Amino acid sequence: MNAVSRTAIFLLMVPALFLTGFSFGEKPIKATWLWQTYQTASVPEQIVSFASAQGVNLLYLKIDTTLKPSYYQSFIQKARAAGIEVHALGGKAGWGLERNRSEILSLVDWVGRYNQTVEKNAAITGVHFDIEPYTLPEWKSSQNEVIRQWMGNVEAYLAKAKELDPSLQLGCDIPFWLDKTVLPEQPNVSITEWLISKHDHVAVMAYRDRAEGPNSISSLIPQELEMADRLGKKVIVAVETKESNEGNFVSFYEEGTARMEDELNKLAEILASHPSFAGVAIHSYEYWSMLKE
Repeated sequence: MNAVSRTAIFLLMVPALFLTGFSFGEKPIKATWLWQTYQTASVPEQIVSFASAQGVNLLYLKIDTTLKPSYYQSFIQKARAAGIEVHALGGKAGWGLERNRSEILSLVDWVGRYNQTVEKNAAITGVHFDIEPYTLPEWKSSQNEVIRQWMGNVEAYLAKAKELDPSLQLGCDIPFWLDKTVLPEQPNVSITEWLISKHDHVAVMAYRDRAEGPNSISSLIPQELEMADRLGKKVIVAVETKESNEGNFVSFYEEGTARMEDELNKLAEILASHPSFAGVAIHSYEYWSMLKE
């Protein structure tokens, strides 16, 4: 398919994307992660200004649950005023294990308490989980048991979130290659499909530096998009800006901002025929903001 044809399809699909997208407004999603939570107090205007200039309308904000809700209120209010929805971000590999379930639920509880103490224009509208148990030593020695515990933790935080606030958008990060791993009791269902089915949206980490062709972003994610199409869920496609030791093809660190934007625009055209495609995400603010022009 040539570029003209892709563009035509994209333009035809945009209205449908708006109608079936998130409740963040009438634009496809452009998201980023913010892990260094202290920056919300030290340089709030700088973060919001950069994100707004780059067209970001969704921010996954790392939450430190030991801090009072008031610590984040002013920053989130500034972000919301700039048209940027904020989802509470949390996660670590150990959150895939049952013994750490209380840590996960404490994040959800924190969000519930926060939203009860602030005005609507400063509210957190979702919770986003970055749980990567496949990096644990236990994944190699007892993968099925880790998956069972991970699934149990997911069910627990979903139930808690819906109990506190049914309107919260719930999402998670998934690596593109996880679709090869199946559920212990359901060998015809991948853990990726199960996670997609349980969340409002997923961010698929398809870390490559070009939109199409062999070993490209679009070549890594057809299964995820097809699953989400079938399940009526949303997929945000994520790319990396941090320097990688896995090869130059993994990140846009070498290419810079302009090239990344060109590739992401191309990607949007390529994926426009999928009703599940909701937009893109750039990992992460800390590295993106330092990316060369």
